[in-house]
Amino acid sequence: MSNALATAGWIALRYLRARRREFATFITRVSVIGLSLGVLVLTVVVSVMNGFDAELKRRILGTVPHVLLEEHDIAEPAVAELRNSAGVRALYNFFVGAGMVTVKGSVTPVAVYGIDGSALGGMPTISDNLTYGSLADLLETPRGLLLGRPLATHLGLLPGDSVVLVVSEPDAAGVRPRILRFELVGVFEIGAELDYTLVIVPMAALVEEGLVDTGVRGVRITLADPLAAAGYAAGLRHAHPDWEVVSWADSYGELFQAVRLEKVLMFLILLMVVAVAAFNIVSGQTMAVADKRSDIAILSTMGATRRLILRVFLLQGLVISSLGITVGLLAGVLVASYIGEILAGAEEIFGFRLLEGTYFVKVPSVILGSDLLVIGLLSWSLCLISAYLPARRAANLNPVDGLHT
Repeated sequence: MSNALATAGWIALRYLRARRREFATFITRVSVIGLSLGVLVLTVVVSVMNGFDAELKRRILGTVPHVLLEEHDIAEPAVAELRNSAGVRALYNFFVGAGMVTVKGSVTPVAVYGIDGSALGGMPTISDNLTYGSLADLLETPRGLLLGRPLATHLGLLPGDSVVLVVSEPDAAGVRPRILRFELVGVFEIGAELDYTLVIVPMAALVEEGLVDTGVRGVRITLADPLAAAGYAAGLRHAHPDWEVVSWADSYGELFQAVRLEKVLMFLILLMVVAVAAFNIVSGQTMAVADKRSDIAILSTMGATRRLILRVFLLQGLVISSLGITVGLLAGVLVASYIGEILAGAEEIFGFRLLEGTYFVKVPSVILGSDLLVIGLLSWSLCLISAYLPARRAANLNPVDGLHT
């Protein structure tokens, strides 16, 4: 078995080095180039999709609560138990409601987020992206307020300026607006939609004004692994049926599922491009078989079996295919690693902005070894099918016909 395979490999390499008709050589080279380009494009697109998926998760899961306990009153022992449970990175009280920020006649709808001292150290996405001020400054200022930098710029606000916050309060006659005046003590910039829609105020100010019942109040839990939020929330619902437990998966699960579906569809579409390039190998190998008809006949008369001839041309096709796949993967990894710089240079040359109007500064890319393995194996499998067809034809050639050519 091993000797026969070694013999087939030696003959296949001899055939690859031997001179062939120029047109057959041209077709083979075009097939290899097409296969390399197909694998390259598939690798780059999948890596960019991974990058956008990872960036989306980082931005969303870094700002939205992983798990919310939408309860007005949770006993302190239960809160302490949650704080010490495995997998919990931070836990703090929160309030969230709807309101409007108005400055010099300009009105902007916002989400009002109230926090207390338990939030210190529990909101790294906000605290790490503050361009001015701190959460401690906010809590030390009875009427302090934090805004996203883009929203503050839009409203023409600077730290220390007065901000009017309008909150709707239900009463016997319906709903009446409550006008509150705050001082801007800091600005943050996350690079997401919250920069335009979120204001953070001290919980004490809302309690003092009696507004904590105008929104949702409870406990926000940040997990060490955000992807475990659904399972963690299910465990809390089972242990405490009377609690209203909401995870980010309940609000954003469909979004990430759509991103995952889009990645799969893009992968399948581009795999068709690789398939077309792979089946072009059939043409090159068919010409190689026609070019070697007399050699096949001589091998057959010398005692070569059909299996040996099949292996010779199958190995020849796989060597050519493997070359194209390897070049495509290496080039794809290189391009995917520098895709942000490549597109930035193209934008400078052609004067367009690919990411204009989005929260992304450059095109993200994440190269996963598992994706490269899947791309390589699927591409190689398609090439194996393509190489088998002409190899089988070579094995079935009649030696008599070959000797008369």
